[in-house]
Amino acid sequence: MKNGVFLILAALFLLPLTALGFGYPAALGLGSSMPGVDAVSHGFGGVVAVNVGGMNLFGNPAELTGYNPSFSVSIGPLILKQSVDDGLGKHTLTYAGLGASSFQAGFNTGSACFALGIAKIRDYTYKGEYFFIDTNPEPMISGFENLTVTGGVWEMSGGAATSLFGQTNLGVSAGYRTGDIDYDYYWHHFNEAIPDSSYSWTREEGEFSWKAGISQPLGENISLGAVYASSSENCPSSIAAAVKVGNIAAFSPGFGIEARLYDVEENNAWSANIFGGIHPDHSLYFRGGMDLSSSGGTDSKVALGISMGSTVTLGKINVSAAFNYGNETRDSNVLGFPDAKTINDIVTAFTVGASIEL
Repeated sequence: MKNGVFLILAALFLLPLTALGFGYPAALGLGSSMPGVDAVSHGFGGVVAVNVGGMNLFGNPAELTGYNPSFSVSIGPLILKQSVDDGLGKHTLTYAGLGASSFQAGFNTGSACFALGIAKIRDYTYKGEYFFIDTNPEPMISGFENLTVTGGVWEMSGGAATSLFGQTNLGVSAGYRTGDIDYDYYWHHFNEAIPDSSYSWTREEGEFSWKAGISQPLGENISLGAVYASSSENCPSSIAAAVKVGNIAAFSPGFGIEARLYDVEENNAWSANIFGGIHPDHSLYFRGGMDLSSSGGTDSKVALGISMGSTVTLGKINVSAAFNYGNETRDSNVLGFPDAKTINDIVTAFTVGASIEL
């Protein structure tokens, strides 16, 4: 049994796993995309194509903000929960990882905006555990296996944006994606005559990346935006487009919708997000978003995500916080549990951050 389990694990690792998502598929594939890179974008559900009030270096570089100079920092945890129903009962694991984290700094020269920074853009956190049963002479737990995955992908980037004809904004950013994804597998049988088995390996990301974007105002309160992000070994390319109504970037009431497509070979991975914000007064702002997404996996269902957040303005300092809940269900593809009927992955993310205009 030990060798069979290990061979299955190795075979799964060598397959061209490309699905976006949560849990086991994300840990062996392309990881889970983050719900935004800072507390502002996180509160809207990870909007990237239009300016929603962040610095936008890791979203649409055409929408770089023009504060002169300013910087922002954000950090937060991910709480992940996996529930497996194998027909005999429900088995649950909860584990934690590092969520949306970033540092960005920007300034303008009057005719152009510039920014640089670093942000976490994908996460691979996973902890799977399975207790297997021997049925001879009677059913009993005879051992266990576990797989622990840690790490993520970070992007260091610099960008610039300028306006053409006084209306159309164009922007580009370029940088380097880097990160290590570490895997530790362990197998143990309670029979001391059967030796333990363990194996560790690492995947690395280290590749040039770039983004190009455009935005166009349509009248006083409506604007469009689109951005393309290049691919790298552990990150698929993507294209996103959005429309927003109202001056959300200035923390005024407004709403919008965004669609995003990922290039993951033959899979159709996508997301769609409805977002909006209101303020009871000019020093307090509330935001939120709801998104549907598909990882493109053959056994995955459409996932639901709900985000909310707020910003308190204290002079030239904006303090923000955000919360995100994501839920994805699939029929198979999980560590152990060969007879799994339903796997449910829930990701809860929290982010706090601040931006300061100097």
